[in-house]
Amino acid sequence: MADIEKFRGALHGSACGDALGYPLQNFSVGRIQRRFGPFGLRTLVRDARNGRKAPISDNTQMILATIDGILWADAKKLDLVDGIYRGYMRWYYSQTGEEPRRGQRTWMRRQPHEREFCLVREKFMHARRNPEEGLLGAFSKDVKGSTKVKVNDCRGSAALARAIPIGLIFAGDSKAAFDEGVKAAALSHSDPVGYYAAGGLAAMISCLAYGLTLPKALERAETLLGKVHKTDPILSLLGAAEEQANNHPAGKTGTWDHIDSIASLGSGENAEEALAIAVYCTLAIDEPLDALIISANHSGKSNTTAAITGALEGVRFGRSFIPSYWSDILECSEPLAFMADKLYYVYEKYHPMK
Repeated sequence: MADIEKFRGALHGSACGDALGYPLQNFSVGRIQRRFGPFGLRTLVRDARNGRKAPISDNTQMILATIDGILWADAKKLDLVDGIYRGYMRWYYSQTGEEPRRGQRTWMRRQPHEREFCLVREKFMHARRNPEEGLLGAFSKDVKGSTKVKVNDCRGSAALARAIPIGLIFAGDSKAAFDEGVKAAALSHSDPVGYYAAGGLAAMISCLAYGLTLPKALERAETLLGKVHKTDPILSLLGAAEEQANNHPAGKTGTWDHIDSIASLGSGENAEEALAIAVYCTLAIDEPLDALIISANHSGKSNTTAAITGALEGVRFGRSFIPSYWSDILECSEPLAFMADKLYYVYEKYHPMK
């Protein structure tokens, strides 16, 4: 059985990675070095415009919206994807200021599962943090995306981070985690590479939360991916990430020693690239905090690659690898801690200790 510290570690690690990478998005290595020094950015950055807190991006907003949806589904006895869709539409309306459409107006109100805490009332959930274009476009449509209903041609990496809570809630059942991760991603990403990559990450998190090793979790995810069509780009990049990690010398390394390997896997803009970069950093770098830092310091989608790396390291090592200073200045630290514990309690309800 998974324990609460794995839930807290995965979600806290992901949010800290997101906040670390957020100021670096698409910066060149030269620009990173000029702005943050020769070793890159190695700590969270306070923002005076944000109450001296380190801001998170849409990755963490969507992780929290996913948890909100899971709690909603549990309270209302909905299908999981239906509850998650409500959480996503709440986020969409908060981001755009649009009037909720017919049948969804009550979704913006405080719900029965929110007696203690209401996510939609949190100011940071309304902040626009450069969300992926396809994300808002998908939720603006009257139809709900699925593997059979296309809402775009998107395979962007914004599909990934929100699979983390799904992997946790299905800890020990990687097939269910994979299937539900695919469904949730397909709400906004209609390219199979995008939604299957999300399913693969959910499966990995499920395995790691249940105590499997990283190689075993990766093997299980690859097995599941190999059973469905149109996953060759994902499997190809995961194989390249493993090969690069195996060829890299063991031991302590510097920030830029991995930059060529990361670049060979892509920018992280697409889901399969971000997943491969995170897997590479987690496999190749022994120290979890170093892996997180290195996964953010590159010229691509730094917030997403670091968010995924943070989740993979956090579910393995708990919150202890994250400096307390980071937790103190993380924008959503208290809401995240509350939601992590609520997610675990739902898991525990269906998996009672024997």
